[in-house]
Amino acid sequence: NYQRFIEERLRIIDKNGTEVPLALNKAQKMFIELATGWDIILKARQEGFSSLIGAIFMADFLLKENSYSVVLADNADNAIGLLERVKYYFRTYQEITGVEIPLKYNTKYEMVNRARNSRYQIGTAENTEFGRSKTITNLHMSECAFYPHFRKLIASALQAVTPNGRVVLETTANGFNEFKEHWDESVRGETGFNPLF
Repeated sequence: NYQRFIEERLRIIDKNGTEVPLALNKAQKMFIELATGWDIILKARQEGFSSLIGAIFMADFLLKENSYSVVLADNADNAIGLLERVKYYFRTYQEITGVEIPLKYNTKYEMVNRARNSRYQIGTAENTEFGRSKTITNLHMSECAFYPHFRKLIASALQAVTPNGRVVLETTANGFNEFKEHWDESVRGETGFNPLF
């Protein structure tokens, strides 16, 4: 139960700069209810989807053996910001539960949970070969309508996702481009992705 885990065990900094429980809003709850595991989200700004997806991947990082979560962002600054948010979840989880999670690595690009052999890593859309020689269980492509080579990157990354893996493509709109074509194909049922919002 991701919603219960997130709301009871993770905290976030709100828009007023205050640490608060990560209480899911209506759109986030709808995503949990409607998600199929291969989802594409075309969203308005500030709906909290990146926060939610990061929290779901963090739950897997903390609890699932051998999970490998990857977040790709449109640029390096955004990628680092997304990882910093989940590092905050990690810290608050330890404070709330009183459980210390041993990390093998904790860099500005990745975290490795020694106890679960799980990994959380970030990358950017600048690396179109991302995914080669990896076995990914969770993939979040953030603001993917802004990727300069969306088709090439998604083809590379999807090859690395396990058969039961979770993929979330999430973005605000960015005009007519490769992502827009992929969205339209998804709406027509041609890609295997579940179009939301």
